Amino acid sequence: MRSRTDIQLRVPEVCRPGAMRADQVNETVQEYIEGIHRLQEEVGRVATNEVAQYMGVSPASASIMLKRLAEMNLVEHTPYRGIILTEEGEKMAHELLRIHRLTERLLTDIIGLPWNDVHDFACKLEHYISPEVADKIAEALGNPTTCPHGNPVDATVDDGSIRLADAAEGRDLLVIKITDERRAFLQYVETLELVPGAQVEVLGRTPFDGLIQINVDGRQHTVGPEVARYVWVKEPS
Repeated sequence: MRSRTDIQLRVPEVCRPGAMRADQVNETVQEYIEGIHRLQEEVGRVATNEVAQYMGVSPASASIMLKRLAEMNLVEHTPYRGIILTEEGEKMAHELLRIHRLTERLLTDIIGLPWNDVHDFACKLEHYISPEVADKIAEALGNPTTCPHGNPVDATVDDGSIRLADAAEGRDLLVIKITDERRAFLQYVETLELVPGAQVEVLGRTPFDGLIQINVDGRQHTVGPEVARYVWVKEPS
């Protein structure tokens, strides 16, 4: 048996406590940038309170972080006009989303996890996968163009879809993507078979409460505004 003084084992540098603290700061920056991008797609310029609500922090904490992001030239923060990503911020967000969506594909297509159980895992893993490793994942998966929820791997791509809430009545449509990736939401739309690739038709709308009657592959359902907002459709080509 070797003497204890001969042991050469060392924890890798990236796993040392000091390095972990630095990585954690970087991870927080990335989460804010990705969150602001997602919010921008919903509302355009984003308010501090909206960022705080999305991130699950106090408005004061969000303000401190937004100031830091502005100093890093990742966001423009104009008082009373809101927050928007800079070109550099958009570039970071697009890279993170690509890695996130490829990771979701890896978890479903190779690991075999259900589509409604991969978003949270991908949120954790995306910070530790480099763009070069993401390229290898894409190649191994056959270069998929969408995540399991139908969102483009290349976040700059316009897939031509519209929200179900804005779809005209009486048209044959295809479900293209789901942009609310919470497990409970995905489980619910799955019970309706309202998933990417499904055929759907808007049959009518209630006059006051925003409910929509739909036909999904021959089955009729009534869905509320939240489902209609985060399910995206388009006419078959």
